[in-house]
Amino acid sequence: AHVAVCDYAEATCPHAGCGATVFRRDLEAHAASCEWRVVPCLEGCGEDVTWRDLEGHLATECRKREVVCGKCGTKRTAEESEEHRKRHCPDREVECEVAGCG
Repeated sequence: AHVAVCDYAEATCPHAGCGATVFRRDLEAHAASCEWRVVPCLEGCGEDVTWRDLEGHLATECRKREVVCGKCGTKRTAEESEEHRKRHCPDREVECEVAGCG
């Protein structure tokens, strides 16, 4: 029947979380720009996130995002940050090995 191919029949966005209903003729364009579409992280961390969550991912979650050391001010990726802070930062606190120093 014609309704199975009609460009004006309603179609639901295939992206989980969206639920938008558009004309079948507009579905491809909607799906390509839908805020619920899943995209790979722009920093290349390997995570797939929804377009709507990408900004937050890049700002606070991505392990490849650039962070600044709070002690020495150098820049590195978030995944390198803890190792730097614990072992390599020239301004990190270290325990003095001299007895009685504290």
